[in-house]
Amino acid sequence: MTEDFFNFIPNTTKENFINSQNEIFSSTKYNPYSEDLNIMENLLDENNFQKVTEYNNINTLLSPRAHLYKNYALEKLSREKDSKSELIFAEKIMEGICITGNGSKTLPYIVTRISDEKDVLSYLQEEFISQNLVKDNGKIYDLINCKSGNEIYFDITTPYLKMQSLMNNGEIELPFKTKKKSKNSAPKKWWKFWS
Repeated sequence: MTEDFFNFIPNTTKENFINSQNEIFSSTKYNPYSEDLNIMENLLDENNFQKVTEYNNINTLLSPRAHLYKNYALEKLSREKDSKSELIFAEKIMEGICITGNGSKTLPYIVTRISDEKDVLSYLQEEFISQNLVKDNGKIYDLINCKSGNEIYFDITTPYLKMQSLMNNGEIELPFKTKKKSKNSAPKKWWKFWS
């Protein structure tokens, strides 16, 4: 990361946040569909809070959810100052995503990970109904239809093209597999409110 990567924290502008996203996008280790958030969730389920706090890689750096997981883990470890820092970081990332656009097709939100879409919907207090992939003028969007009747566009051009590249190189399989819920599944934890 360059020394300017974290400029969006004290000075949250669209330009600063997009510059940070572009650093993530240019990494050879970038995977917009990585399993990192699932790994962190499993660690939380196991009460392995220390490992959650130490979990870092390029794919979680600009994920609001990853930092909320760390916030929770640090709180459980009674590290209040560090916990508050992670909460501020998550808020600044969400603020950054939200100033990349307004959710219209003309000014869609730009996300780093596809999971960011659910985080934004939750932040905006919108409920997911359906999703359509829209390709137009070289851009690729996820169009999310919400229970409120709102339509929210996310620019997923870079994540989508990266996913295609990873699949073509045999580095990942299709990320769209649906998970079956067990009949005996435990009650949902608070950090799984995106599920």
